[in-house]
Amino acid sequence: MQAMPLDRVYVWVGRHVSGGEAREVSSIVAAHGMMQVEDPASADLVLAIGDDRDILDAIQAVGDSDTPILGVSLGNSVSYLSSISLDELGSALEMLRRGEYELATHARLRGVVDGSTVVYAMNEIAVFPSRSATLMSYELLVDGDLVWMDRADGVLVATPLGSTAYALSAGGAVVLEGARVLEVVPVNSVDPSKRPLIVPDTSRIVIKNVSSRHPCEVVADGGKRVKVRREVTISRSERPIRIVKVSSRPSVRETLREKIAAEAADMPPSAKFVLKMLELKGPMSAREIAELTLLPERTVRYALSELLRRGLVRRSTSLRDARQVYYELAR
Repeated sequence: MQAMPLDRVYVWVGRHVSGGEAREVSSIVAAHGMMQVEDPASADLVLAIGDDRDILDAIQAVGDSDTPILGVSLGNSVSYLSSISLDELGSALEMLRRGEYELATHARLRGVVDGSTVVYAMNEIAVFPSRSATLMSYELLVDGDLVWMDRADGVLVATPLGSTAYALSAGGAVVLEGARVLEVVPVNSVDPSKRPLIVPDTSRIVIKNVSSRHPCEVVADGGKRVKVRREVTISRSERPIRIVKVSSRPSVRETLREKIAAEAADMPPSAKFVLKMLELKGPMSAREIAELTLLPERTVRYALSELLRRGLVRRSTSLRDARQVYYELAR
């Protein structure tokens, strides 16, 4: 590819990045003659420092900008959305200048909550009651036409990339990357006739008249949460997400594939589900996993014990609070 201009860079620092690591990034950026800017739309490159959860948060931060994003892991191995570690950042910037990189383009969702708040997502935008395992009522409209009225645990709209994340766990179909479609998946509907719906990615999807015994939330990529009172309108953003890859090393998904295949024959379904969520969302506490998956905490603890025993995940502690335990993919 052509050499990438690298005069201006926007740096997104993840939630578990230490002050020393943040300063190291700034030093590397300065040493390569790059200026840090506050507006991602004016940058040549977005550096997202941290795990996949942090990279998904960076996608929220950059909004509708199509500035390329380079994910940088803190450990010695890469993740699904990152291709280099912090130690490799300097050499990676030189590779970008030489044109030695790949640019992966992914569709992005844009959600407008109650006509005002805007959220973005790479995988899915979902609507759920704030308390898990609570039914909500809603109406689904596609391009102005009422498709159904439903009562369910929730509903989500996914991109092709996101079809293998939460949507798949909720019973959705696997959609191949490049397909010009979006997927609507009701989550645990009381009506078995309510099945996943595939619509053109030009569709305007409205989830309206949302109500439940508890307040409801719009959740973007399992992270950004916004209370919804009436409706959310979801469509494909005109600008895609562009992820930079500068290493041929396999991702965590690829390096774990053989190990998971060997274990999968007798792995409990709950363990497979939790492993998938950790792979796609990054490190989480047991409580966060329960809230995300809607599994009982007892089931989550059992699934984690199985994954720990098989060496597929490991425990880690928060840099800010040593009492807080997180679970992440084993490296």
